[in-house]
Amino acid sequence: EAARASGQDGCFNLPAVRRRAFPQAASPSELSASPRIVEEKRSNWGQLCSLDASAPIELEPDVPVSMTRQSVQDGLAYLLRNDPRFRPIVQLLGPPQGILELLDKGKPDPFSTLVQTICHQQLSMVVCQGMFERLLGLCGDRTSKILDPQLVAAATSDKIREVAKLSYRKIGYIKRIAELFLDGTLNEEVFESASDDELRKRMTALPGIGEWTLEMFMIFQLHRHGGIPYGDVALQSAMKLVYDIKPPRELVLKNEVSWMPTKAQMQKHTCLWGPYGSIASLYMLRIADNEQAAIFLPD
Repeated sequence: EAARASGQDGCFNLPAVRRRAFPQAASPSELSASPRIVEEKRSNWGQLCSLDASAPIELEPDVPVSMTRQSVQDGLAYLLRNDPRFRPIVQLLGPPQGILELLDKGKPDPFSTLVQTICHQQLSMVVCQGMFERLLGLCGDRTSKILDPQLVAAATSDKIREVAKLSYRKIGYIKRIAELFLDGTLNEEVFESASDDELRKRMTALPGIGEWTLEMFMIFQLHRHGGIPYGDVALQSAMKLVYDIKPPRELVLKNEVSWMPTKAQMQKHTCLWGPYGSIASLYMLRIADNEQAAIFLPD
């Protein structure tokens, strides 16, 4: 979790993901043509921006466990109808092409993803990627980037330490997670069918897995609809800007200038996202990447 706190994005490589997530943000001169931006190459997405905001709002839409192309379109329509701040965001950033590309790539190996996340905690991307590559050479396949939990469980801690240069604490986390995959506590059925709440309950009990890691795992690994990484500094920054979140009174009195909204402050707005927190979060992360363009969002 320290990687998140310092603004690093761990194994999810979010800077690259965010850059691909949406078309380049519109320049100020292009904003007058924002409907065209939304409609570009995907007229059906553009039609969403002309939705009647007074139309009936489905408060409890029936959504599949994992995102599909149709559920992303439904989710965007829901957000446009329920959150008044979302329409200018979609007009600014365009259709969710990057989310669709994420779905088209399929889901990466869950064990390898979790282990890579642990490798990346508290360290720079370059250092941790080297550690993970060496671990792949010892206990997996460097070409496919997939770790074998059996090989991880069988390797001694000293050997992993010698080859991958991981700390003994992280090695303990990784070996324990390997055991849970091997004994079936974590398996494909759990990841594919368990509710979001059940997943949170199971996975936050895992060693080395905190709230930020879990929510990002739900979005990028499992393609769930409800992931909201409240602890991500980019999400905090974007929501502070988009929703004009003000600092708490005690920070105003202290004249604090570098602050981020609390989870409670953010939840006052994320409640409008309904079951589509992942889609909304991905748009917010893209706003964080285009903060200069985002200042032209209407009040």
